[in-house]
Amino acid sequence: MERLTGRTLGAAVLVITAILGGVAATTTTTPPAPTVRAVDATWALPAPVAREVVVTSGTHFSVVGGLDATDASTPAVVDVDPRSGTAKSAGTLALGVHDAAGVRAGRRILVFGGGTGEAGTADVQAVAATGTASIIGALPEPRADLVAARVGNATYLFGGATGDTILPDILRTTDGITFTRVGTLPVPVRYPAVAVVGTAIYLFGGVSNSARGIDTPAVQRFDTKRGVVDTVAQLPTAVSHANAVTLRGHVFVLGGYVDNSRLSDQILRFDPATGVSTAVGVLPAAVSDGAAVVLGGRGYLVGGQGTDRAPRATVTVITPK
Repeated sequence: MERLTGRTLGAAVLVITAILGGVAATTTTTPPAPTVRAVDATWALPAPVAREVVVTSGTHFSVVGGLDATDASTPAVVDVDPRSGTAKSAGTLALGVHDAAGVRAGRRILVFGGGTGEAGTADVQAVAATGTASIIGALPEPRADLVAARVGNATYLFGGATGDTILPDILRTTDGITFTRVGTLPVPVRYPAVAVVGTAIYLFGGVSNSARGIDTPAVQRFDTKRGVVDTVAQLPTAVSHANAVTLRGHVFVLGGYVDNSRLSDQILRFDPATGVSTAVGVLPAAVSDGAAVVLGGRGYLVGGQGTDRAPRATVTVITPK
């Protein structure tokens, strides 16, 4: 018999079969849930940024818009190679925005809404592979503090607000021009964290009452196949302004504010199969309002705001263990 090492046992499914009265009884144990290691990259972004959009661009990622070091909305589009830490300009938005949502759709980056100073916009912007940007359409109403996720050829938009009014509807679009309302959040939120697992989209926490500054611990799931949205779990604490990455089938919720008051360095692991959230580590520093992306099996938490609320140039690498 081949000798199984500890690493083999941790990575494989072990099947033990016993013959009892001529009947084979089989017991299956699943691999342990992953934990993570979070360290700051040895390199940094070319300029501090927070409340930005980050999307994958092949083996690179693109940082789009956000707040710059002067707290102004920037139109910059920056291409970053995380393997070398090198960065270069990759275009300019038609309108500088922060607290927008964005996805990569084919060869274009789509940016939805966002803040422009004190106001929100309904504009939908497209950034072509050449770096040329244009306004291609409009949301049904101005919306900032929202999130977006791409499943198949469709983009789904969740949450956000017009002024202090939190918008509950879920929007679907395939072209960034035409939008269909496909659901209503059980807990309307702004500033949730978002992650995709298979064909399901999960929202983690968020601000659920702007006037009173109340966060929610709710985990909401939208099943894109069935068009069903429901609350499936509760986080250990109410969280907002956090980010999330999906690694090895689990979601890791990174930082944010706890109870809309305390900036956190926590890393929570959420198991979609059980709905259980577990604290599994800490970030190198407390951070909120960044953006997160997964490339090559690693997560990258990009920019954000620290305890001084100033934009950061730091990139934190999240590696599953």
